[in-house]
Amino acid sequence: MSLLLVADIGGTNGRFGLVEFDTEKNRANGKINYTAERQITLKCANYADMATMIKACCVEFGIDVPVYGCLAIAGPIENGQAAMTNLNWKFSIDGLRDQLGMKTLHVINDFASLAYAVPFLQDDELVTLYDSHKANSDAPIVVMGPGTGFGMAALVPNKNNWKIIPTEGGHASFAPTNEKELAIKAFLLKEQNHVSVENILSGGGLVTLYRAIAHNAGVNAQTYTPADVSTKGIANEDPLCREAVLTFCDVLGEVAGDKALSLGARGGVVIGGGITPKLIDLLPESHFLERYKNKGPMSGYVSDISIRLIVNDKAALVGSAAWLINNTDELKPQ
Repeated sequence: MSLLLVADIGGTNGRFGLVEFDTEKNRANGKINYTAERQITLKCANYADMATMIKACCVEFGIDVPVYGCLAIAGPIENGQAAMTNLNWKFSIDGLRDQLGMKTLHVINDFASLAYAVPFLQDDELVTLYDSHKANSDAPIVVMGPGTGFGMAALVPNKNNWKIIPTEGGHASFAPTNEKELAIKAFLLKEQNHVSVENILSGGGLVTLYRAIAHNAGVNAQTYTPADVSTKGIANEDPLCREAVLTFCDVLGEVAGDKALSLGARGGVVIGGGITPKLIDLLPESHFLERYKNKGPMSGYVSDISIRLIVNDKAALVGSAAWLINNTDELKPQ
């Protein structure tokens, strides 16, 4: 039995988990449990660097640093070098591995980890928002979602595994499809020279929508946070916040359909991130599904593609474990 260390590390928190893995048992039957049964969360600000936080994590678990690990981080990874976008942490992957005395250390992007988790999640970790009953298991899956930013990746079947195609789809241009959204974009273009999907579909995007809607209604906007807009909109305590969250849902449906078309995602659309689960009860009141399917001559194409929502907020740990096991020769089933 081996202990595998997996993590999902953002700008604020580092979520760590231990996966109990029996190499021989899994090679024999191919049934792998990717769930980290023991999990802890640490505040990144309490540590000087990645190595210090990982050592502290292992002290919390009461173990030595495991020899196998996979970190999903919020930041770019290139040529064996990793950098945290919202922390002043940069490190060499090989250098960190050697410093910790590990045998194998993988470091992948956090959204890539979330995407890689999708084929390995249990039924209760996903909610079906729209079921076409025509899923194609040999076709790509698009995984996208609003959170602090807007992440997007494609999963492509590759023999008995999956290949992740990371993208920067969140920075594609926001494309309004009605007068209200044209007015929102016009308002934003007075402040910036490019309006992206991420400018609308993100935590900050909720505030942006609220500000734009208030301006276009001739009302002074309050200094709301994303949580304020979301909470007040869901509770219908502020009509402008309500309109902002419903517009958010509309645009999310529009973008989901666009991305499904662009990537030929006949295997399905999967939405992740921390915002959409909170808005799930508003989706039927919005035009989410109507906008998803409204693709002119390609409406039938998109109507054949199901949409699921990830409701496990620790799904990236599953993706990290699956990536580690399936990309490490000593671990993966034969």
